Formats: sequence, C-alpha cells, structure tokens
Amino acid sequence: MEIVIVADNEEEYVKLSVESIRMFADVEDLGVTVVENGSADSLGEWAKEQTDITYVYMDEGRTPFGRVLNQVREALQLKGDMLVMRACLVLTPHCLSGMLKTLHEKADTGAAGPMSNGLPNYQKREGFADYKEAVNGIWQSEELPDKSAAELYYGAVLFKQEALEQLGGFDEAFSSASYVIKDYCLRMIEKGWRLKVSGSSFLWCLRDSAYEQNINASEGEILKKKWGMNYFNTRPNDRLVGMIREDGDKVIHVLEIGCDCGVTLLEIQNRYPNARTYGTEINMSASQIAAHFADVILNNIEEEKLPYAPETFDYIIFGDVLEHLRDPLRILCYCRSFLKSGGCVIASIPNVMHISVLKGLLDGNFTYTDEGLLDKTHIHLFTANEIVKMFRAGSFTIRDMEAVGLPISSENQMLIDKLLSCGGKADRQMYEAFQYVVCAQKQE
Repeated sequence: MEIVIVADNEEEYVKLSVESIRMFADVEDLGVTVVENGSADSLGEWAKEQTDITYVYMDEGRTPFGRVLNQVREALQLKGDMLVMRACLVLTPHCLSGMLKTLHEKADTGAAGPMSNGLPNYQKREGFADYKEAVNGIWQSEELPDKSAAELYYGAVLFKQEALEQLGGFDEAFSSASYVIKDYCLRMIEKGWRLKVSGSSFLWCLRDSAYEQNINASEGEILKKKWGMNYFNTRPNDRLVGMIREDGDKVIHVLEIGCDCGVTLLEIQNRYPNARTYGTEINMSASQIAAHFADVILNNIEEEKLPYAPETFDYIIFGDVLEHLRDPLRILCYCRSFLKSGGCVIASIPNVMHISVLKGLLDGNFTYTDEGLLDKTHIHLFTANEIVKMFRAGSFTIRDMEAVGLPISSENQMLIDKLLSCGGKADRQMYEAFQYVVCAQKQE
C-alpha cells in the first residue's frame, strides 16, 4: 500500500498525520508520499529530513488535484493499492488493516473508505470526545459492518491496484479533490466496481470537517456536462430510509420513483439485506449508474406506464419528487395500486411556508433558484396542511410525519414571533420546517 498525502499549507497537519502512520500502521510493504502542492510554509524543510517518507514538490505551483495524483503515480512508478488521504486526518489503531481487509474481501470491491468524526452521513461515526479517546476507545469498541456506497469521500480513499490499472488516470479537468474523487467513483461504478465503507476503520479528523471549502462552482458544471446529470445525489436520505420500520432480516419490496443515482436504494440494502429494490429514473445517465445497485428502469412516472404487477411493493418512495409533478395526487392514486395491502408511500416534500420564503415575500420577492425551496423546476408548492389533504384525497392514512428544520437566524425567529402574534391557526413548526418527511399507509 502507498499512502499519498497532498498538502496545501498544512505543515502541522502533515506532521501529525505522518506521526499517526508511524504509530498505527499495521500493514506490510507500506510507503508514504507527501506532496506539497502550492504551499508557502516550511513543510519541505521538515519533509526532506525524514527518512521514511517520500517528499514531492509541485514546482509548477498549485496544480489541479487530478494532475497531482497522475504525475505522482507516474514519476514514482507507484504500484499496489493507493490510499489518497488528506493531511487533516490521522490514523487510529488497526485502521489501515481494516480498510485493506474490506478492499480485498470481495473481488469486485474497487475502493474502500473509513469511518470518521469529520466525514458526512454514512461515513460518519460519533461517540469520541477527542483523538485520545478515539485511539483508546477504538480498541474496545465493536466493529461495525461494512456498507456499500455510491461515493467515498475524498478525505481518505483506498483504491485497489486492479481498479486503478483498469480505469487509468484521474481526470485533470478538476482542480479540487472532491470533484476528482467523485468523478473517479462514478467511473468505477460504471465499470462494475463496488465501493465500500469499512466499519472496522476509523480516522480522526483534526478539523471540524474534512470537506474542502470554496470549491469553484464551474467544476460542478464540468461534471454535469461530462456525465449528463444534474444532481449527483450520492448521500442516502436517512430520513426516508428511517421511515421503513421492519425487522432487519425481513424480505421487503421497495420501489423508488425518481431514484437518481440509486443511493437511497443502496442504503436500504445495507440495512435490509433481504430487500428487493427497484427504481425508476427519467435521466438516462443517472439510471445507468443506479442500475448497478438495483433493478432500475428509465421511466417518466407521469406517463403512468410502470411495468409492475398490482400489489408488488411494501413501500414506494418519492424523495423530493412530488413537487416536480404536474398532478401529484393523480400519480399517488396511480401508484397506490402497486402497493400491497398495508403498504406505504414514503415522501419528502419541501415546505413553501418556511420563514425564509415568507421573509422574501415581505420584501416583495419570490425568486426561483437552481435548487432549494424555490427550485425553478418545482411545479407544485406545499404546506403541512396541503400535504395532509393530498394524501387523504388519495386514500392514504398518514402514519408518521416529521418536520425537518435548518438553523434559523435570530432575526427570522423574531419574525416568526410576530407572525404568530397575528393570530391564525399556524404553529411555530410550520414556519421552521424546511421540508416534511411523510409515511402514508394505503387505505383498504
């Protein structure tokens, strides 16, 4: 294994990261390469004195991340598996061996990532107050199961040698690590490789998070053009999955309408190994990625041409989809016939009554945006009451309805107070909810 740490004015972090490797590395034939990319600190002076690491200086100045990795691999003739790691992450005991085990447990696994306090969603593991507690606690804690993923976050990704050889170099059109790794993960999935999160590996993040800040928005446009997709949803919607409340070993049949890249269906498989997952998606490129995870078809739900038998599914999921439909009630009624007796629709729906929208209205604005509550592709707007009315009209009984909020400024909290003082039947939650997640059961 070769560890490649790319640093940009992160001297102190690099020293701590390298020291953690010295303390906790537990694999054979390990090499460590530190790449200085555009730094202005004294990292090079320290690195040149180290006898157990290779130091590389990008003498052309700050270089796009994809080009850095390509040039380092070529110049040093790196062989074997490669762990690309950010300097702000430090190892804990048996982290490297755990990732290596996950990577090689199955032949079709092409890359593996760790758990961390500073990585998002399905790679996040909490419970340790600081690094010392993590180092001591990880010895005693129970190993978590490995999980399949649609993307591994660029903070630390271990690539299998065979996958690297098949796919070739990283795309040099992207400057940031996040887009380089996102693109490479999609390429791996496209070629049939699986991505895994190692439940037995944990890296401590020395920053609040391991995310890049101020990523150039133009890179997102490059990615969209390359892949022909708009959203690249690679994080499962935990709230949607959490509405499925079944025994873990139960056989359930789940259909997701507008499944995008299929990541929520993939998370359902992680939690319910016996689940049979299906999806529909209107975007061809996204459906081709999702088809590697579930039985996915290219389909426009508004054409009402689903190829399934009646009463096939236990759950039908609409993740931020109903607001994009011309007649969401009609589609709910159409999909109702595909639910088994007692089956449920699970949906996430944005709340147009959120205080940020009302504040804009008070200023005379109702400006559509590329995403968010006023996404320009939204056709229908919902409040909590309108959501309830729609499901009742479709012969569903709401079994559960959760309000999902975001931090609200003190100024907007004061505005909510004033609105509540005006009377009416609304409560505070109706102004604070950014979206609602609903589980509605089919009425017999």
